Amino acid sequence: MRICLVSDQYPPMGTGGIASYVHCLAHGLAAAGHDVSVIAGASHQRKAVGGHQSGSAQPAGEVSLTGVPNAKLWLPPSVRRKGLGIWQVFERSIAVDREIARKERSQGPFDVVEAPNWGSESLIYSFHRRAPLVVRLSTPLAQVDRLKGNLRPRPGMRLLCYLEALSVRRAACLIAHSEFIANACSQLYRISRTKFSVIPLGLPIPPSRPAQRVGEDEGVTVLYVGRLEKRKGIALLLHAIPEVVRCAPLSKFVIAGADSGDSPHLENYRDYFATFASPQARAATTFLGHVEESALCKLYAGCDLFVAPSLTESFGLIYLEAMAHAKPVVAFHSGAVPEVVSQGETGILAETGNVSDLASALIRLANDAQLRHEMGTRGFERAHSDFKTDRMVEKTVACYNSVVAGLS
Repeated sequence: MRICLVSDQYPPMGTGGIASYVHCLAHGLAAAGHDVSVIAGASHQRKAVGGHQSGSAQPAGEVSLTGVPNAKLWLPPSVRRKGLGIWQVFERSIAVDREIARKERSQGPFDVVEAPNWGSESLIYSFHRRAPLVVRLSTPLAQVDRLKGNLRPRPGMRLLCYLEALSVRRAACLIAHSEFIANACSQLYRISRTKFSVIPLGLPIPPSRPAQRVGEDEGVTVLYVGRLEKRKGIALLLHAIPEVVRCAPLSKFVIAGADSGDSPHLENYRDYFATFASPQARAATTFLGHVEESALCKLYAGCDLFVAPSLTESFGLIYLEAMAHAKPVVAFHSGAVPEVVSQGETGILAETGNVSDLASALIRLANDAQLRHEMGTRGFERAHSDFKTDRMVEKTVACYNSVVAGLS
């Protein structure tokens, strides 16, 4: 099957959940013998993973990667400034549509084209698609805007949300990472739930449990990975840290992720933390800033437990990454998190938004090495049985085949 995956964000230049799952999906599909092309953002030069040159059919197991700059619409500066990102949506989707057409002319038609809902990258292609369009759903823009506290979206944001919904509604099939996001998007986009296929994300999971971290007598390391922004619950975690350090004095916190600058005082979260944290809590907390994907494995391997108290998640790939490293998880009982993290089995899910409950969960695990080991082991077993790459690929190909057969 000839498959085109579209994602502006793609490793190594792009980071985040969408970049990670598209990369994993692309290589999983290629390893299964499919002909896979990825259209990424302008930061990627035209090339192919494994040395294949663009324009010819790549050998099985390789992924053709093409970096495409946005198209440039001629617009007066004043009009562009008032666009609030709308023009970029059109410019990106025009560039994607043109590159799909170029690949079709040089290499033959695709059997299926897949794109994320985020960024409306498939918008133009959806109006004159040649191959069936599949859209894989992450957290919708409207939901992200609400989590930022914007209860009444600005006109520009409403238009961006409309363009996202338009591209989704025009897809032949929708893939959701979880039941939660399928139900949420069905209501938001006003699309029948029957049009959705739920396919959990997957990762390459090692065959055996990773070795337990040594040197635990030096303290317990708690790792957070993710953007430092309101919807990821970072402010709530920071408020929990002083209580955790007081009750579990050997606890150390490592905060890995780029700072969005949307803290309650509109400053970076490190400075915000310093306004209320005790000296002991400040000394026990390290802010790493943005961390390259290649360094994340060492962070996961070097921690004793993982925390990410997101206010909502369409899936939560970070929890799966922690489970793949046999680490217990602390999170909020929100969004799709309970579909990934089993309460009391592979981690502890605190009441959403409750700082005291979050701190209690962290204290319990920080003070109980045996519980950490048991939950980490069960988490690894769950990741290995339910969330491997080949399961995601198998279900995705079955979905593609169903769409192609339905349109033939």
